[in-house]
Amino acid sequence: MKRHIFILSVIAALLLTTSLRSQDIRTVEEGVAGLLAKLPADNQDLAGSLMEEMYALGEEGRSLVCSMVVPAGTGDDTKARYAISSLTFHLSGDDKPDRKAEWERQCLAFMKKASHEEVRTFFLRQLNLVGSAAAAEALADFVSDSASCDDAVIALQYIGGDEAVMIMASGLASDVSPCAAQIMVALADMRYTGAINDYIRWYEKGSQAEKSAALYALASAADPAALPVLTRASENAGYMWEPTGAVQALLLYAKNIGLAGDVKGMEKITGKVMGRSTTSETSAQRLTAMSVTVAVKGKDALPMLLEAADDPDIVIRGGALRLTNSLPGSDVTSKWIRSVDKVHDEAKAEILFMLGERGDAIAVPLMLESLGSDSQDLAREAAAALAKLEGAMAVDPLLDWILKSDSEDGHMAAANALITVLDSTGIERVAERLPQSAGHSTVTLIRLLAWSGNDEYFPTVMSYVNSPEPGIRATAITSLARLSSYDDQGALMTLLETLADKNEIEEVQRALAAAALQSPDPQKRSDVILESYGKSKIKLRLVPVLAETGGEAAAKTVFKEFEAGNAETRDVCFDALAHWTDHTALPALYEITASGNKTFSRPAFDAYLRSLNTASLDRERKLQLIKDIAPHALAPDTRSELILLAGTLNTRQAAQYISSFMTDDSEEVRKAAEEALAGMKLPDE
Repeated sequence: MKRHIFILSVIAALLLTTSLRSQDIRTVEEGVAGLLAKLPADNQDLAGSLMEEMYALGEEGRSLVCSMVVPAGTGDDTKARYAISSLTFHLSGDDKPDRKAEWERQCLAFMKKASHEEVRTFFLRQLNLVGSAAAAEALADFVSDSASCDDAVIALQYIGGDEAVMIMASGLASDVSPCAAQIMVALADMRYTGAINDYIRWYEKGSQAEKSAALYALASAADPAALPVLTRASENAGYMWEPTGAVQALLLYAKNIGLAGDVKGMEKITGKVMGRSTTSETSAQRLTAMSVTVAVKGKDALPMLLEAADDPDIVIRGGALRLTNSLPGSDVTSKWIRSVDKVHDEAKAEILFMLGERGDAIAVPLMLESLGSDSQDLAREAAAALAKLEGAMAVDPLLDWILKSDSEDGHMAAANALITVLDSTGIERVAERLPQSAGHSTVTLIRLLAWSGNDEYFPTVMSYVNSPEPGIRATAITSLARLSSYDDQGALMTLLETLADKNEIEEVQRALAAAALQSPDPQKRSDVILESYGKSKIKLRLVPVLAETGGEAAAKTVFKEFEAGNAETRDVCFDALAHWTDHTALPALYEITASGNKTFSRPAFDAYLRSLNTASLDRERKLQLIKDIAPHALAPDTRSELILLAGTLNTRQAAQYISSFMTDDSEEVRKAAEEALAGMKLPDE
């Protein structure tokens, strides 16, 4: 009896365990499903939180996610892959090594048991971030596998350590290695010097990519045994660029031995390369040799750079100047200042540019001296450099030079330099110096005041609009638009009355519109002009300005003028109404359309539609205005235009209106209605 009871108890316990296990599995599955449903995360904080949630699923839950990865193209495992990669990234920076190690073991396990190459590679790539020395041995077999060796080498390089290095080095010992090039580059980057003979062997027997990698590895090792191979490869290349990068590798070797203390050995190599690189085709090699020399010798390489600054090859000159900026100190700057007189003019300008970029104030006297150069290039670079070196303190010297010089190109250079440093005080200095100027100097200073956009200087520039010098007069008039304020409208209208030149009239009209538009109230922008309009002698000159300032009152005034005026007046007024800046001219354009005037009716209709299209009105109002003008759309093309405009409203009311044209007598109109309806984006019910 007792035995029977015992057996029943055991069975009951097993059943309970099975039940609980099933329940646990369901719980894990639910947890995984819930997690995946939340991916991808919207932000980094949420991503971190979700990855903590994934880790908390435990080994069983994480394994379930890993088991969802299938070969690419055989199913949708996007979220599973995203979750795995995200957890790898999350744990790569974890301050708890046990957690990363646990995840590493899981990735290794799935990597080993994966039957498909692509899935295996996916889990291998996780080791790039979470792999440790424990994974190195497991990767040994993959180094010789053509499908996964690239990823294995990357992972081993990340893992580092002696074991990882030896595994990769062993891959070079074989005569057949699918990743020999990648291994050599990796070992070179890891500063491994124990495979020189293998590097040489792969250079002798390898493909182009393997030869290139071998040369790079030999150069990185900086072993004396590498020099004959690197030299021979460069000789064979004729010290020209070629795919294996022989010359570049030789120079890398030179840099490495130089930094290790063998300066003479470095100089022997760089000297040879520079001696063999004397053409434009070999400029890159020569420049690299110069860079190596500077990296090793520092300021002691300055004589070489100074000599190169006068080279006929602009690539070499520019390279020498760029390399100079890596050499700090006023002593370096001083030597370059003294070198300026020893080089040709083009090189002089380049040196000035470099000195400006260098920012050493001891170069200021040179810049001041160079401002007066007959060479415009030199003067331009001197001006720009002076602004960089002196900042606001360069204002007076540059203004002095503008006042003394009669060179338009030089003035432009100085003005461009001044713009970079002018503040309110600097602009004030420009205004103060203006009375001392003459000719093109005056033009330049007026342009600088205009650039400031400070209406305080409107009266100053206004005083030059009647200058007898055409250049000064034109510049002053052109500058008014940038300097005018709302209160300057009266002065501008007075000036407008005196002008006869068409271009000058247009510039002052532009200035008057700019002044009026300074009013923050759109309804008042035309007020000042309208107050003067009735008694003005230049009404027609004011009409285009009113088109820019807009407003209902202005539109009514211009329409009234249109109706009462002669042919010239009607042309000017209609052009203004047709190009009115806001929708307030719509009533006037409607009336002109409805009039049936043979000259203006159709152009008014077109202008009406253009204005309505851009008007700041709600869609219901626009539709009503379309309906208002519709009776006057007599020709099929005008009705088609109406339909197309209505189609842009994208409302059901507009759609209903367009539908009424489906029975129009004109095929053109019916087709327009059909296209408009097809293109409409109606709101959902």
